[in-house]
Amino acid sequence: MAKDSYRSLLSSDEFVISCGTVPLDITHKKVLLVRERKTNEFLLPKGRKDMGEDLQATAVRETTEETGYAATILPLKTATHATNDHGGKHTEPIARTERKSGDILKTIYWFASSVDSQGAHQKDTQQEGEDFESVWMNPGEAIERLTYHDDREVARMVIDAAFGT
Repeated sequence: MAKDSYRSLLSSDEFVISCGTVPLDITHKKVLLVRERKTNEFLLPKGRKDMGEDLQATAVRETTEETGYAATILPLKTATHATNDHGGKHTEPIARTERKSGDILKTIYWFASSVDSQGAHQKDTQQEGEDFESVWMNPGEAIERLTYHDDREVARMVIDAAFGT
C-alpha cells in the first residue's frame, strides 16, 4: 500500500473559495491596491466565488467590483505544475493562500490582472458593506503598504514576474 503524504478533507460547509488579483498597469508600472476606509488596511482585491463561477471569472469580477476599474487576467511566465506547461506565459493562479476564520477555512487563489490606471473609474461597484478606496502606487511602495505578510509575498511574486525586478 502506498504511503500517503499530507491529505485533508473538509466538507463544503467547512471551507470557502475566494479569488483575487494583483492588479497591474504594465504601461505605467503601477500597482492598484484597495484601502479599507474603516481600518486603514491596504489589501489586494479579492472575494468569494459565486456558485458555478470559474476561478478566473471570480478574480476579475472581484477586482472590478472592489476597485471600480475593469480588469482582465494578465498572462505571466511563472513556474507551475499545471498540465500542458510549455514554459511560456500562462493564466494559472500565481499563488494560493489559506486563512482560518472560526471553523471555516478560506482558500484564496491569486492571479495577476491587467488594469488601466488612465481608464474609466466606475462608481458604486462595491457590494453592500464594502468601503474601499482604490489607490495606485509604484511597485515598491505597494509591497511596503500591504497590511498582511502573505499579501506582500503574493504581490512580490506577481511584480517580479511582470516587471522583472
